Amino acid sequence: MAACKAAEVILACGGKSLRMGENKLLIDCGGIPLIKRTCLSFRGIEEIKRLIIAVPEGDIPFYDELMSDIGISYLLVAGGKTRQESIHNAVLMAKEDIIIIHDGARPFLSRELILRSLEDAYRYGSSVACVPAKDTIRYCDSESSYCPKRENLYTVQTPQSFSRRLYLYAAGMAEESFTDDAQLLDSIGIKPHLTKGEYSNIKITTPEDLMYLKNYSQEELRVGHGYDVHRLVKGRELILGGVKIPYEKGLLGHSDADVLLHALMDALLGAAALGDIGKHFPDSDPSYSGISSMTLLEKVYDLLALAGYKPSNADITVIAQEPKLAGYIQKMRDNISLALGLDRDRISVKATTEEGLGFTGNKEGIAAHAVVTIKGVAKRG
Repeated sequence: MAACKAAEVILACGGKSLRMGENKLLIDCGGIPLIKRTCLSFRGIEEIKRLIIAVPEGDIPFYDELMSDIGISYLLVAGGKTRQESIHNAVLMAKEDIIIIHDGARPFLSRELILRSLEDAYRYGSSVACVPAKDTIRYCDSESSYCPKRENLYTVQTPQSFSRRLYLYAAGMAEESFTDDAQLLDSIGIKPHLTKGEYSNIKITTPEDLMYLKNYSQEELRVGHGYDVHRLVKGRELILGGVKIPYEKGLLGHSDADVLLHALMDALLGAAALGDIGKHFPDSDPSYSGISSMTLLEKVYDLLALAGYKPSNADITVIAQEPKLAGYIQKMRDNISLALGLDRDRISVKATTEEGLGFTGNKEGIAAHAVVTIKGVAKRG
């Protein structure tokens, strides 16, 4: 891929979902609201610096709370009376050279499509995702009815990416309202570049589209198991699930030795057949010395996304004679929920002992088991 300039994503979320009869952006999509799932599609892409999300002005506090744990820089702006006005309000807040305009109700785009759109916008100034029309289209008005040649017809999608300056110039010249961003370029005589889209990249618009969400929840499910153990030693902090726990000893390791998160990461990587944490974060690499395992967990999330998977749930058991962990478990769940983009009710953390038996019972170390499920979400069309 050619080197791309930095980009910002413009998400259109200002509509009232009149065809759905409810706020479609909040419909459950694999355990989290649809709009959140859409946002997470852009996580881990280096060129994307920020999401700018246009929402109804009165809903900004609600969406700010909803988006607070997506792990991506974002800005909420007040939408307008039309989609075009909402997008324009958001673009005015952008700073980067490239803007990627995307419908908030299109949660199924792949990383590959995002990168294609970015590259084409950088090369050609514009990129409009589209797919060849599958159905025969009939044009009808009061005077005529005919079928255009299907080989010349395309279904237009988002993302639609543009040079920010080109988009603002076209928007300033426009004399009418459009339902599609690329039409702005058409209106000033500039032909937008067409980028290969994906048939699976549908927009949830009508009640019938909910069937796709149902199918999403039934996609390929993979299970992974992880196990790890670390020795307890003096002079180290004890960190479990990203929480610093007061204790006279800590776990020995190259990183922060968070045995709970290490088991979780191995389970996630194993479910996707991506190896283990030793492969991706070797203790021979000084850059990982003392690193927070929460940072590594976010990297594992991105590795899964690259391979076309997203976490679905996790069940983790920590085995330790001491210290007592009950008072820290909810914070651990919160940390993991944030890193994996999952609701907390999909994260289980339990603590137990081995009744004084073995190395954990003798307080020589702490062990952890993790079982996870992940879903394949990007290997499509």
